[in-house]
Amino acid sequence: MGKHQSGPRLGALLRGLVLLLAVGLVGGAGWYVLRNNAAEGAEGGCPTTLHVVTASSFATVVSAAGRTLRGGDDCVLVDTVSTDGRPAGGQLSQSRADLWIPDDAAWDVIAPPQFLAKKDTLNAYATLATSPIYMVTDPATGDRINAAGGSWLALAGLLNTRNAGVKMVVRNPAMSGDGMVAAGAVGEAVWLDKGMDASSLVLTNVLGVTRTVNHDLAAIPEAAGEVGLIPEYALLATLRLAKSDRRYIVGSDHTALLRYTWLPSATAAADPKKAAALRRLYAAFTSAEGSRAIADAGLRGPDNLRPIFDGANVLPEPTAKPFEVLQPHHVQHIFATWDPEDRRSNLLIIVDLATNSTSSPTAGSSPPPGNKSGPLEVLRDGCTVLAGLMPVGSRLGLWEVSPGTPGYRKLMPTDRLDDASRAAFGKQVGKLAAHKAGPGLFDAIVAGYQSVRDDFHDDMFNQVLVFTDDQNRDSANAQAVQDLVQKLTKLQDPNKPVKVSVVVLGKKEAAEKLKEALKPVDAYVDNALQTSDVQAAFIHVVAGGLHE
Repeated sequence: MGKHQSGPRLGALLRGLVLLLAVGLVGGAGWYVLRNNAAEGAEGGCPTTLHVVTASSFATVVSAAGRTLRGGDDCVLVDTVSTDGRPAGGQLSQSRADLWIPDDAAWDVIAPPQFLAKKDTLNAYATLATSPIYMVTDPATGDRINAAGGSWLALAGLLNTRNAGVKMVVRNPAMSGDGMVAAGAVGEAVWLDKGMDASSLVLTNVLGVTRTVNHDLAAIPEAAGEVGLIPEYALLATLRLAKSDRRYIVGSDHTALLRYTWLPSATAAADPKKAAALRRLYAAFTSAEGSRAIADAGLRGPDNLRPIFDGANVLPEPTAKPFEVLQPHHVQHIFATWDPEDRRSNLLIIVDLATNSTSSPTAGSSPPPGNKSGPLEVLRDGCTVLAGLMPVGSRLGLWEVSPGTPGYRKLMPTDRLDDASRAAFGKQVGKLAAHKAGPGLFDAIVAGYQSVRDDFHDDMFNQVLVFTDDQNRDSANAQAVQDLVQKLTKLQDPNKPVKVSVVVLGKKEAAEKLKEALKPVDAYVDNALQTSDVQAAFIHVVAGGLHE
């Protein structure tokens, strides 16, 4: 997996603070009650107080575990604040949290830098409870999913099929693990089957047939064809009231699983009194009272047993291996799909497309087998789509390799994206043309890298995206490739990281050569055999950049 830039992570934290303020009034009443209870406990004279931030679906469990520590001269007061999703990142700093228990381990990406203790320190990253996510739908739609395999990949395929009549219902991925892990399951199924570019494209298409629930209610399907993605804990308490003909599918390929994760802060771990109190609180979750609270919340404990609820037998027991915890880049894909602000980039596109003996300069190279559109048309369409996906305030430029000196021309120098510059970019995209095969690609990459580095923005992903058909056989010129690596290495600035991504059109062997040769500069290299591969690369680049 590629490296991440610090700027976008800071931007995500700032957006978390904004979201925290936005939901503050909603959560204020519950926060006051928890704080008030804590204040009453403080008057009892407990020598140690633990400040805990946790998901709303786990707050009662923390309270129950905390109650077991209130007795004696060495009592511990557990002061709990309930915050879900991205706003929790801001809450960690605001409340000076000693411990964070989010509803999934993947949320660690939004924590302030160096805030969390390292893995295994004071049981950091241990799973306290889990909850599998179900596909909930009507009988006819359930039959279609089961006929396609009853898997998350089957659901993704139906959602990605035009006019299939299947829609997804999911909680906002930025506001809860319910939504993030559920949306992630659809993306991960495709990622594991066809790769990351295809996953980005499918998620973008799926968003067009998705109803996003932006409040605290479960993602309940309301119409025929809707598939709600709902965790077990949210289903158990409502099964007696649910429609009797609902179908519940758990996923035959993988289990989508919420993991309530123990994340102590680095500061608390370094404080002997806090560390001792954290060890006692951790043990309290396996006490009789803690275990009962986990079950009462509809969650599974370390034994992975479903808690006893009336009607729970209608839910099939998960048998497939759980998806791995979403990696940071995968989480960024989800956020960028749902929120345009997460697509903010400083991006320069370089196009290297040559004519061949059977095509005119305006038509470009012949299309790959099975493709009706030529590469030039595909790239023009992709550039247009990409510009439409990037939010106002991004930066976007377009160069193309061309004969003569310096070997490339700047169709549109990188500029701040707004309505006027977006329109100007569209006009320049129309001027993209194929050229006679010749040198210029590597010079363009070096100059483009330096241009983006010198125009570096720490609140964006800074990227150079290259499309080439390698008609000049640059990939086979070992000395030229070595010179390229040396020049890029000299230009690198650790404080201004710029990602170079190269997509080779139709030539897998050329892509493999470049991929190996450009490893020293951490460049991403892949090949595109079909039109959909090119489209997916354009989508992927605005979802946090192309990565392994």
